[in-house]
Amino acid sequence: AEASSDSGMVLRPQIYFFFIPLTAITLVFYTRILYVLWRRKNDYNSLFYKLIQTQAFFDISYVLLFMVYDVPQDWPSLYPFLIGMNGTIWPQFFYGHVYGCCNGQILGVTLNSVSRMLLVCYPGWRAAKTFDSLALPLVVLLHFPFPLAVGLFIYFGEGHSTFEYIPGIGKVTRVTPLEAVQINSDITAAAAVIGALISSYCYIRVFLVLRKRPFRSLRKEASVYITSFIMFLSLCAMTVYYFFNWFYSMTNVLDYMYAWRTNYHYFSFTMSLLNPWCLILTSLKMRVAVFGKVASKIRFFVLSSNQEATMEVKRSRKETTTINPSVF
Repeated sequence: AEASSDSGMVLRPQIYFFFIPLTAITLVFYTRILYVLWRRKNDYNSLFYKLIQTQAFFDISYVLLFMVYDVPQDWPSLYPFLIGMNGTIWPQFFYGHVYGCCNGQILGVTLNSVSRMLLVCYPGWRAAKTFDSLALPLVVLLHFPFPLAVGLFIYFGEGHSTFEYIPGIGKVTRVTPLEAVQINSDITAAAAVIGALISSYCYIRVFLVLRKRPFRSLRKEASVYITSFIMFLSLCAMTVYYFFNWFYSMTNVLDYMYAWRTNYHYFSFTMSLLNPWCLILTSLKMRVAVFGKVASKIRFFVLSSNQEATMEVKRSRKETTTINPSVF
């Protein structure tokens, strides 16, 4: 009765007026970028672009399942849908999937930071070149086992989650045994802190080297550097979230923990949706590949010359850029 009294209330309007429209647009761009990376894999054969492809699995699957299990929590009329899933595999599957995706995103950003440092600071090392030229199946083998292990551990090794009404926050949300929340918060907070520290060290080394080089020599890889660093900043934000999640679970302040969790979309959507926008905004080559000739006139940053723009337009004309609808 308490839940139904607020049936007309939208608890998180930012999701419906900003994040969902942004997600719809971003997923179209993301799909197009992945198609370009697959079709022109010889042009985009560095570890950075392969990690974009493996990271896409965690980014896209997270935002899609978020719409299924999290968005209905704002609508009391959909509470029976959520509560009706209790006793099935889905509440625990959603829970394992969230933590699996988060750890996959953390690992992806960390691997990219290490790759940037090796290539910038030790370009002559054979190990750096080998790491950067790994085949996509090997990148998958490097990127997927840890988040998959986290997700499987949560699904098979912990007490099952349920959807319940929490009076302290006035809504239905996922409820998990406190011991499981503490363990998963420990694992993910540790992964985020370690990833942020490793990435911080890597980018300090990178900036110390790059500041000695003229900007003209950096322009070709500027998009990669900018995108990588912005993803590192989103990792730092994710670290802050999981630190507080860990703190609330360890101090047994559950109402604060559930309330803090309602803000997770700010951190998770930032991490999940940044990659395609960074590539489109900073890379003329990618803009032309995604949007065609019209994108050659759009200059957000002066990172490409007119000659490079002309060459990219000519290349795009020679290729068939029509996508089969089944790709989407």
